Amino acid sequence: MNVIRRRQNEQRRRALSIAFLLGISIAVSATGYWWYKSRVESSPLAERVHILILGVDYVPGATARRSDTIFVASIGEGEVRVLSIPRDTHVKFPDGRVEKVNAAYAFGGAELARTVISNFLGVEIKHYIVIDYDGFEKLIDLAGGVTLTVEKPLKDEKTKPPIDIPAGTQKFNGKMALAYVRYRDPVTGDLGRLQRQRQLLEALLRQRAPTQSLHDLQQFVTTAQRYIETNLAPVLLYRIAQRLQNLRPEHVQIKQIPGESVCKSAKEGGCYIEPDPVRTAQLVNKMLRGMDIVTADEVRIKVLNGAGVTGLARRVSELLRNEGFSVVHVGNADRFDYTQSYIIDITGNPKKIELLRERSLRSLLKVVKPEELSATMKGLAAKGVTGDGADAIIILGQDFKIPE
Repeated sequence: MNVIRRRQNEQRRRALSIAFLLGISIAVSATGYWWYKSRVESSPLAERVHILILGVDYVPGATARRSDTIFVASIGEGEVRVLSIPRDTHVKFPDGRVEKVNAAYAFGGAELARTVISNFLGVEIKHYIVIDYDGFEKLIDLAGGVTLTVEKPLKDEKTKPPIDIPAGTQKFNGKMALAYVRYRDPVTGDLGRLQRQRQLLEALLRQRAPTQSLHDLQQFVTTAQRYIETNLAPVLLYRIAQRLQNLRPEHVQIKQIPGESVCKSAKEGGCYIEPDPVRTAQLVNKMLRGMDIVTADEVRIKVLNGAGVTGLARRVSELLRNEGFSVVHVGNADRFDYTQSYIIDITGNPKKIELLRERSLRSLLKVVKPEELSATMKGLAAKGVTGDGADAIIILGQDFKIPE
């Protein structure tokens, strides 16, 4: 019984994790259509618009509703950046206590959630959209369905009803979309769900309004409002719609606030996520403030053992992954007699190399270009290791010391 209940709760969270997309899509498509029909002229927004999106669910027996899904969407000129905040993230409340972030909605509704998350991120978030899980299927249908391309068949006979989605490009109605977000890939896990969220976000934001007559539009908006609570003014929705008219897939980013899972006794708070303050600040600066900076997850690294010390490359790769870097290969160098450690700069991006040195590799690794180590590159190629798919290749020599 507990297993079934956990599965049902997990399915709710998956559906809620994309429910915010429906809110934005419906608001944007409907108001955008209204804008064109009414020939409303509005100047482009002069600044980014930050919107807090909360997916809430009703749990039988619960005294309050918590937000199972939390996103902050930052809408710029022709681009959307979305920060996902894990619901169990520990944050400070206005009264000084530390709680899981999803408790804010239960204690004080959308306004308290907006205040808590604004303080946590250090960025003022003025607007919010709250979406109820129960309206998920209906909202998809109201949006006219959504066309998605499924790369491989998705099957899960253990869920009720069973999931069986064939590969290929197809138009999903509400029930199909719900099955799509309920599916959990045993290999990709949360990362796979995040990729599907991105896919659905792109599809929903780019598709046109599902109605052509003013009467149908009014009925569409009226029905949609049953499932959406927002403090966004209509004029702002018009301008957001205008801003997103030419949105391209490569201009949609979705990233998750980084943190470490911590489990303590029930008296000490149980299990929660402790956010990484440095990496969180980086993401906020990039995603919400629009700063031109590089974040660790954008740096792709190949780590090679050139010292012959057993497990050295594996230990360093774990350190790098814990810091948020994307380690794409771990193995041995072409030889084990390197006295000097190197960072081979493959793509020539100084910001990525500097971040790599500052955040994790505090040892004095020598940064070189591939042509400076031509013999090494030939030796690595003979072992099947090239610079393809990486920003840097790290060769750990005998001088390397793992940072404490």
